[in-house]
Amino acid sequence: MRKFLLLAAFMLLLHSCGSTSRTGMEGQTWSYETESVGVGSDGTYSLRVWSYSRKPDLPVETAKRNAVHAVIFRGIPGGHSAAAQPPLVTGKLTPEDSLFFENFFRADYQRFIGSTAAGSVQVIQTGRREYKTGYTISVAKDNLRRYLEDSGIIRSLSSGF
Repeated sequence: MRKFLLLAAFMLLLHSCGSTSRTGMEGQTWSYETESVGVGSDGTYSLRVWSYSRKPDLPVETAKRNAVHAVIFRGIPGGHSAAAQPPLVTGKLTPEDSLFFENFFRADYQRFIGSTAAGSVQVIQTGRREYKTGYTISVAKDNLRRYLEDSGIIRSLSSGF
């Protein structure tokens, strides 16, 4: 019986030491930086996303996910004739919102990527085993805002009047 309890306690300890990749939006670590590339077409942000990883060949899907995450939660800094843009979502997320965004970042975010500039990849080695990979990506922010409004995550701009 004692061996069984020790084994159960050990298994529980191993399970609790899992990676953070399964945690919610607030507990997940997002390792990237953004900079404005300039003014995109109407309703889009054109930005360069610098993602950090241990491999120099970071998939473009990671950069796309980071770009949409930046528009939603961090905002876009100004530069290159573009004004700084605030994040679409501010404040603390409810558990329902966290669940919504976990599902959103599995596949739905791809609908809001306008384009990825071909040949725009830059890789910089920042440490012994860390790389900073930059992609130029266009995000359809007006469509993204409308989607979040329709989903009840954010209030529409006209709701205060």
